[in-house]
Amino acid sequence: MSTTLDTTLYASNSTDAMFRAWASFIHSVFALGLTNTADTGQINLATVTKPSVASASQGYKMYRTNDGLTNVYIKCEFGCTSNVLYPSLWITIGTGTDGAGTINGTVLMARTQLYTGASDTTNQHLCFGSAANNRVCFGMFLSVTSTTAFWFSLERRKTSALADADTGIIIDSGRGSAGHMSLCAPFTGVIPTPETGLQFILTTNNPGVYGNTIPEALRIPCLGPSEPPGLNVAICNVNDYGAFAEVTININGVNRAYKHCGANINSLRGMSTGVGDANTRLMLRYE
Repeated sequence: MSTTLDTTLYASNSTDAMFRAWASFIHSVFALGLTNTADTGQINLATVTKPSVASASQGYKMYRTNDGLTNVYIKCEFGCTSNVLYPSLWITIGTGTDGAGTINGTVLMARTQLYTGASDTTNQHLCFGSAANNRVCFGMFLSVTSTTAFWFSLERRKTSALADADTGIIIDSGRGSAGHMSLCAPFTGVIPTPETGLQFILTTNNPGVYGNTIPEALRIPCLGPSEPPGLNVAICNVNDYGAFAEVTININGVNRAYKHCGANINSLRGMSTGVGDANTRLMLRYE
């Protein structure tokens, strides 16, 4: 397992260098643990030019898990929104690839867009991520405004002992204070519609009630009443930790490291449901 962090990236496609920098950072996160496949036609992040057409993908990278279980393929496309200056990422996930950039087999998540809602050429933003051969997660453009921030997480479903289960994957993502979604996608059977927001149980008590032990929450997948939680994503209340704190959480007797995503990722239950809870904060696994 490995981590990476960068505080020099601009949330903008204003120059070739800015576009290449943020795209290369995301590639570096996946490369910490996953395998970059040999699919043909993949983007050259050293020479690619910034988008010049609205909603354009400038190219893709293809990654796969490498843990001996069912292969999971993740296609990442780098480009822009309807505004060419706004960074955008499209992610498609499945159990196979045709070797030329098309996800096939069982499509676990259809092409899904993550993006910024602004171009910021003034401020350098904090971005971080971590990965292993069976998982990946990252937060982008976190330190200045919720308008630019977005995040993503993928991991295996879990057994009752919280070990990886070779039965499907858990996917979570979102933007700032809106657009958060969660999906538990099985390899066989019906793949549900992604949930709006994340599902979790989080106390409203002050940590002092628990002897100053902070009771963080884990994200609960919705694919039946007994689905075990994932380990990539944890949630805390607004005042539990400082922005970007690195936190150790003991889960089933094992210490797990997480990093707080700051104040600009919030409202994790999903604003459109009417229970947005602006006081929730995201932590991503960081080890």
